Amino acid sequence: MISKEINNVYVQLLITLNHISVIIIFFTAVWIFGDVIGRYFFNQPIPGTTELVKTAIIAIVFLGFPYALYKKAHIRTMMVTQRLSPKITKWLEILSSVIGIVIFTLVCIYGWEAAIKAWDVNEFEGVQLRIPTYPSRFIMVLGSALLVIQYLIELFKSLRTTITEKNKGENEWPV
Repeated sequence: MISKEINNVYVQLLITLNHISVIIIFFTAVWIFGDVIGRYFFNQPIPGTTELVKTAIIAIVFLGFPYALYKKAHIRTMMVTQRLSPKITKWLEILSSVIGIVIFTLVCIYGWEAAIKAWDVNEFEGVQLRIPTYPSRFIMVLGSALLVIQYLIELFKSLRTTITEKNKGENEWPV
């Protein structure tokens, strides 16, 4: 299937991007704290906080979510899935993987076009603090591409276990 070295590099990439996401969360929290202190105690907010936070949120989400999907740390409705049969749960995992692949492939395609356009026209956001938009757009494309890869991995794992369980059940003799 996939070589161990490629898998290790891929997992290390996800871990690294997740660490970057956590660092961005920390610095964004410090920045917002400074803005609040400046606003309420000195009547001087930090210029460009809104633009910076908008950019940071995109990076936080798209750098951290592929790792969360890899670790299966994303939100699931356990209250619903616990009441379903394992077979139905497995098919729902397959369906969610397919939906994830379609959605994030579209985000990659259209996000790439927007990122290239933002790069070409040197697009900026903000008045007080001008922040280029292309880095966050490329981060969105990178994160979406990694999500597509991770959803493909999840899909193949689900299909493999479904097929092996089906074949195992067919080869067993009734008692």
